[in-house]
Amino acid sequence: MHKTIFNTLFLFFILNVSCAQNPRLDKGTVATKNYYTEIVYENINGKLIIPVTIQNKTYRFLFDTGAPNLISSKLKKELNIESNKKISVSDANNASEKMGIITIPYFTIGNVSFKNTAALVYNGTDNILFDCFKIDGIIGSNVLKKSIVQISSKKQLIIITNSPKKLNLKKQKASKLKLVGAQSSPYFQVKLNGKKSATEDVLFDTGASGFYDLCLKHYKTFKPHNVINTLSEAKGAASIGLFGIAETQSQYRVKIPRLSINGTHFSNVVTITESDNNSRVGSELLNYGDVTLDFKNKKFYFSPFETEFNVDEKQLEFTPTLNNKKLIVGFVWEKALKNKIAFGDQILEVNGIDFETIDVCNFI
Repeated sequence: MHKTIFNTLFLFFILNVSCAQNPRLDKGTVATKNYYTEIVYENINGKLIIPVTIQNKTYRFLFDTGAPNLISSKLKKELNIESNKKISVSDANNASEKMGIITIPYFTIGNVSFKNTAALVYNGTDNILFDCFKIDGIIGSNVLKKSIVQISSKKQLIIITNSPKKLNLKKQKASKLKLVGAQSSPYFQVKLNGKKSATEDVLFDTGASGFYDLCLKHYKTFKPHNVINTLSEAKGAASIGLFGIAETQSQYRVKIPRLSINGTHFSNVVTITESDNNSRVGSELLNYGDVTLDFKNKKFYFSPFETEFNVDEKQLEFTPTLNNKKLIVGFVWEKALKNKIAFGDQILEVNGIDFETIDVCNFI
């Protein structure tokens, strides 16, 4: 069962932040003219890791369309960039903190250079996501706002260009892309079908490892109209954002009979509601087709590998998560289990494997 636990656990690593209304994030230009570059990314459990060159040295960055640019305080010190400015930032669980904001004079992704780009500074220490994925920062949507970005999972390739003509794009596979706030967060529309149907604007968030996360606010809108099916309710927490695990709250496991993206149908989608202000589609979408975000012309393209997909899979009776470097119970969905295990219980062993003393990064 341990493989299933890991697959479920990684759905809840959501490394993104949001400060969409702050105009300081909007600064920066692309220094390269008429550009096209291909970057091979490393896929670690749904996280896309790319090389970024700053001051003639290559660093590891998470490619996260749900976040703005961000660097660690260690990297800030190494780059010798000073700033006393701070802004309020919210993570995927709506937890807020003040973070420093700086300007990076110059950095390069592939053969494309970016000039005077804003970035947040993460001053926290002992962050499981930074430490275990060994990243130095995040490349976010604010640096991509004048480009076209194509992601191909079969080739593990990210293409960044300023010309859609350099990509094989089909208009019939396109829909409208909305860029929200100074962060230029990319939103597109999905269609949900139950007994009745509805449309929803969702964030395309490569910092989230799952397929589809339904926000609690939209769940409460859809439920009385029979758009979704509620499977069970539980009180606990599982989602891990930049500032830690979510607050304890009642959430719901739901099933969407059919979810459609640009005319491609996904049947039997099971998800757990979460506390963010918006629903999201994560990097698991890349398992089903190539995605192109045309920030420049505000178009969203999805080129599926097949015409439709059944994403139904066996569900655990509980959801595990991490807290204080320990594997714990996040939610208990099965009624018969609720008097045996509860939120916060440490998971000591799975199939004979000791999880009480194992280094958390080893199983991440």
